[in-house]
Amino acid sequence: MAGTLSVQNILARFLPGQTLDSHRRKVCARLTDCRTARMGGMDMRCDHCQARSICYYGCRDRHCPQCQGHATEQWSARQRSLLLPVPYFHWVFTLPHTLNGWVQLHPDVIYRCLFAAVWDTLKQFGRNTRHLGGELGMTAVLHTWGQNLSRHVHVHCLIPGGVLTGTKPKPVPGADLIPAFSRANGVDAESGGERRRTAPSDPQR
Repeated sequence: MAGTLSVQNILARFLPGQTLDSHRRKVCARLTDCRTARMGGMDMRCDHCQARSICYYGCRDRHCPQCQGHATEQWSARQRSLLLPVPYFHWVFTLPHTLNGWVQLHPDVIYRCLFAAVWDTLKQFGRNTRHLGGELGMTAVLHTWGQNLSRHVHVHCLIPGGVLTGTKPKPVPGADLIPAFSRANGVDAESGGERRRTAPSDPQR
């Protein structure tokens, strides 16, 4: 592939003509301007050889891979160090789009409610399902956009295939985990160990 693939190149190619709200336009503008002359910078010169170097400032936006790449790698390394020697399953819980207006007004409240609803669902599922009967675990990551840059609030959960019963771990065969969730919640199992589930629509839950 000719040239260097970057978020800035992709935005420069595909962003023109897109209809985005003011928040997304600002984010895309920051990512496009990151570490360019438009952000300003430092003009450094060596006192001995007079070599000149210009260092442009980063945008520090939380969506920027240039600014947040190192922090992302550190977070990923910490999570990998905590992995257990068991199968893991990827389940996705999605906030109903009818609540998108509330997200715009009160994002912190809605996000806290969503995480609480997801954890309560998994906790009750682990404790009350007959052949589990223990405490499930999860690593969860919030995503607020869809692939088309539309508002699509959802939580990705990485769930170990086992539960804690008291102080003892209890492995659960992967083939049993997804059907058990399906029976407990009235939804159909999906292939590949992935579960897409709509979170409760009541923001007070």
